[in-house]
Amino acid sequence: MPPGWDRWVAFVRAAYLDYKLSIDGAVRAFGSAPEDHSTEVLAAEATAFIRAAEGPLFLYFAPAAPHGPATPVPEDEGAFAELAPWRPPSFDEPDVSDKPSWVRALPSLSAAERSAIDVLRRAQHRSLLAVDRAVDEIVTALRETGRLHDTLIVYTSDNGIAWGEHRWTKKEAPYEEVIRVPMVVRWDAGGLVAGSSRDELALNVDIAPTIVAATGVRAPPMDGRSLLPLLRGRPPADWRRDFLVEHLVGTNPVPTYCAVRSVGWTYVRYTDGEEELYDLRADPYQLANIAHDRRAADTLRSMRARLEVLCDPRPPGYLDDGLDPRVLVATIALILLFTVAASRTRRTVTNARG
Repeated sequence: MPPGWDRWVAFVRAAYLDYKLSIDGAVRAFGSAPEDHSTEVLAAEATAFIRAAEGPLFLYFAPAAPHGPATPVPEDEGAFAELAPWRPPSFDEPDVSDKPSWVRALPSLSAAERSAIDVLRRAQHRSLLAVDRAVDEIVTALRETGRLHDTLIVYTSDNGIAWGEHRWTKKEAPYEEVIRVPMVVRWDAGGLVAGSSRDELALNVDIAPTIVAATGVRAPPMDGRSLLPLLRGRPPADWRRDFLVEHLVGTNPVPTYCAVRSVGWTYVRYTDGEEELYDLRADPYQLANIAHDRRAADTLRSMRARLEVLCDPRPPGYLDDGLDPRVLVATIALILLFTVAASRTRRTVTNARG
């Protein structure tokens, strides 16, 4: 049980059925009965904590849903039967000739793969119905214990996922479907503009500073900024205009990269030197990589320079020379040619002396 927690109920390994929870340091196994479904078990633990706690509290509720296999509770198994397939313009992108080599290597989605995407997406929607009910139960517990008015609620996710966009069906990619997540915030007593939405760039590193600002506690310096000024309708003039996205190569074929997502643009530079640049206002589905379009040369230079600033320190194995990789390769080639030429000269002199 980690220090600082009064109650600890966490997955040993996240699952919907046949899983184990570490409960205040003791491991308890759960089976496959309907009442063992992890979303409902965790929701019951969360609401019990709210009702038993005295004074202010902090609750972190993290169900497995909608991660695959996205097993719904039995009562939701028939939901979303008529859900239409997800087919945005980028779905199974037909022309990937402008994409980096890892995307070009992806084959078009087969009929079986398309069907599997549709089945998983329907299951994910079904699995989230239990999460919806859990949110209702948590809010009800806060209301009935007299806390709702002065409770800051942040609803978000850990990552996005592709449902076939750009022929991709996982996370880790630098595309919008993967790097964007929902964020809904409620704080009745906090002066937030109810029912409003913001266009500014908010990050997961902003959550902790927002909680610190809301509670007034002392905290060490941290990444991110409090979102409260935005939520109160008073965005600072110096609010961020861009942010860094990083990925380190793993079991999936996406190479290591650094990317800059700005207001209206995405620029990606992979460790092999390939680049992507998208004008998100004109091309929200990221169909046209304009990194090699002369008309975008000024933007490309600006985004390259910004990446040099933000991507520091660099991911392990990522090019850290600050040069265009094509320039680097040319420089290495020149050095090798000079070395070979010098070597030949020494041999010639030696041979002459001999």
